[in-house]
Amino acid sequence: NFMNSKKWIKVFLAAPLLCFTFVLGINYIVDPFNIFHTKILKHQFQMNERFMKIEYLDKHNGEFNGYMFGSSRIGTTPPSIVEKYIPNSKIYNFTTSSANLDDYITHLKYFIERKYPIETLYLQLDVDNMNQFGRASSDYLRRFHPHILNQSMSSYYISYLTGLFPFNLKGKILNNINHTDRTDYFLDTGVWTKPDKEKAIIDNCKEFQLYEPSFNRKVNKVNKVNKSNKSRRQNLEALQSIKKLSKDNNIKLYIFITPHNKNMMALFNLDGYLNFLEDISKVTDFYDFSGYNTITVNNCNYYESSHYRPLVGGLIAGKIFKDDTVEIPEDFGVFVTRTNIDKHLKNLKKQIENYDLNKILSK
Repeated sequence: NFMNSKKWIKVFLAAPLLCFTFVLGINYIVDPFNIFHTKILKHQFQMNERFMKIEYLDKHNGEFNGYMFGSSRIGTTPPSIVEKYIPNSKIYNFTTSSANLDDYITHLKYFIERKYPIETLYLQLDVDNMNQFGRASSDYLRRFHPHILNQSMSSYYISYLTGLFPFNLKGKILNNINHTDRTDYFLDTGVWTKPDKEKAIIDNCKEFQLYEPSFNRKVNKVNKVNKSNKSRRQNLEALQSIKKLSKDNNIKLYIFITPHNKNMMALFNLDGYLNFLEDISKVTDFYDFSGYNTITVNNCNYYESSHYRPLVGGLIAGKIFKDDTVEIPEDFGVFVTRTNIDKHLKNLKKQIENYDLNKILSK
C-alpha cells in the first residue's frame, strides 16, 4: 500500500509538470501569434501586429517618413497608393487588428519619443470602434509591444509561452493543413493580402457573393455605435491629442472615415453613427467615405462585410489627394468641416432612408 501511495504521489506531482511542459512546447512550436518566429508552421492564422511591427520599426524606422494608422481595414492598402501623391515620401502601413484611438495615440507618442522620422500621418477611423478605448490585457492577439509600456521582454515572452490559446492554436494548425482563404502578411510594407479571395472576386464576383456568409446573413439591428459613453469621450480626447501632436511636430495629418460595407452599416444605430460624425467635426476636418454609396453597396469591393479590397484604398487616396485621373464615383467621399456638418448629416439621413426604401421595394 505504501509503495502504491508513493507511486500515485509521483504521478500526481508529474502530471501537472507534464501538462505545463506540453503547453510550453505547443505554444513555442505552433507560435499562434508569431511572437517567437519559429516558422515551423509556415502559414500564419493570426499575428500580433502590435508586437511584430514595433519589433520591425525599432530597427527600420529610419527608412520611413510617414505612417498609415488604422484597424485591419486599412491593411489592404499598399503604401505606394499614398506615396505617389506625396513627393519624397516613404510610408509604412501600421495597420493593427481592431485598432481604436488608444492604439493610435499610444503609438504616435512612442514614435515621437523614439524620434521616428514622421512627416505624414494618414489616419483611418472606424465607426464601430468608437465605442472602444484600450482593451483587456488578456487579449494576447492585440497586446502592445513591451517597449511601448516600458515592460520586460522576458516576462512578455513567458506570458505567451504559458498562456492557454486553444482557438488560436487550432486556427493556425488547421490553416496550415487546409491552407484555404489564406492571409499573407508583409512586414516590410505592413500590408496584408487575401490572394485567394482577390482571385475569386476577379474570376466570378457573383458566385463569390453567394458563398460569402457575411453577405447573406439576416441582419437584426444591433446597437453597435452608442450615442455617448466613456470610451467615446476618451476617443475624442485622443483624437484632439493626435491633432495637437501632429501640429507641434510638423506632421501633415489626413483623417478619413472607413467606407463600411452596406452589411456592416446595417448594424449601426443611426443616431449613434450620426452623432459620432458630428463629434469628430468638432475636433477636426475629415473625409467621410461611410454611408450607402456606389462603393459601399457593391459587395464586389469587399472580401467580406468588414474589409474592403485594395482598389477601394486607391479610390480613397484619389479623392483625398484630388486625383482627376482616377475615376471616383461622385457620391464617394465628402470633405466634412464644422461649417458643412449639418448639411452632410441631412444628406446622409436622406441617403439611408432612400436605401432602406429601395431595399423594401426590391423585395
